[in-house]
Amino acid sequence: MKKFLIKNSIGPAALCALLLLGCGLKANPVAPASGAARGGTVQKPSVAAEGGAAVLSWRLSSSDRVSYTIIERSTLGSAGNICRDCPRTFEPIDRLPADNAGEKSREYRFVDSSVGKGKTYSYRLQLCEETGECRESQTVEIDF
Repeated sequence: MKKFLIKNSIGPAALCALLLLGCGLKANPVAPASGAARGGTVQKPSVAAEGGAAVLSWRLSSSDRVSYTIIERSTLGSAGNICRDCPRTFEPIDRLPADNAGEKSREYRFVDSSVGKGKTYSYRLQLCEETGECRESQTVEIDF
């Protein structure tokens, strides 16, 4: 009986020792580079209904490295977009070149006239650099 207890207590103790030794030292976390340092930053994106269209507007600051913006839309109730809280599938609907005239911030506006009554639309922007690297903006939503 004594041999059985010793044999069973050595295994778990050895496992714990291996786990503790395997942890190693970890460095402090490093904050990711800010959006402004890597390119443009979208400020105050919004969407509103005007007539029979959805008007998406936003400000872009520090756009000197942003080459173009891709506008994406998701329609609630379409394939892959069944519920409001589920992950959405976005489709690109337009691509706009960035206005790099040297100002610190620029205002942009996009009119989506292909919307239908009784539907919910979500929009997001992809800010893209010349290298092809893109970053997503926050999502804005409108019930039409």
